[in-house]
Amino acid sequence: MTATPFSSEFLYWVALDFGGSAPADVERFDRFFDETHIPEVLARYPGFAAAHRYALHRPDPRGDFGGGYLAAYEVEDERAVNAYLADESRRPRYSADPPLWPDLLTYRWRVVYEKIAETSPSTGTPDLIYIIGIDPPAGIGDGELAEFDAFYTDTHMPEAVANAGFSRGTRYKVRRELAHPAPGCPRFLVVYELAGDTDELVAETQRKLGREGPWWTPGPASWTGHTTPWRLWYRHISFLPRPTSPSKATIRRS
Repeated sequence: MTATPFSSEFLYWVALDFGGSAPADVERFDRFFDETHIPEVLARYPGFAAAHRYALHRPDPRGDFGGGYLAAYEVEDERAVNAYLADESRRPRYSADPPLWPDLLTYRWRVVYEKIAETSPSTGTPDLIYIIGIDPPAGIGDGELAEFDAFYTDTHMPEAVANAGFSRGTRYKVRRELAHPAPGCPRFLVVYELAGDTDELVAETQRKLGREGPWWTPGPASWTGHTTPWRLWYRHISFLPRPTSPSKATIRRS
């Protein structure tokens, strides 16, 4: 069982900050996460097909909304999600690596997302991801929410991919918010994938996203009233598929 990034039915997302900045500490942190922590998580939960990690590349200019690091676990189905949530309440323990782990770690988000739609199937690991937390207008009814969803999935997300040069986009809705700073977790998440990770490419992509023109459909009121609590760019660090045997684990690092 393997799964490329953002390909599974569910996604368990962990955002955290690491308090060390010395290159040797960061290298040790990355090595411990990839070679010890993630394999322990994958071994504990058979329905977790893979894990991929990211480092913050460009924060939201409006404030400190994103953790310095993300770990996303591909969860294959409903049964696997329910098994994880049942076990999570027992607060499982994992190996430590003092003094770096867990003393210098601060968890920011722990959220289980359910996939809604994608513009195309996953074909590999993106160099950069642009993630946006989105809330529909407060107080809208079921009919307006359905209109919001249809416009987002069928019109806006494909337009963003086509106009800004992303390779694909994937939409999620919150299945379970386990932890998130105030005022709470946005109801929806979209992940846009980009090949290449230069500052110039990010700046050009953001310029395209901000352009006004006939290629952007305005959308209904249920869409135009939405809010975006955060917009964050992350650079890929590593991808770890579930090993076929304990001795066959592989780590692909950017």
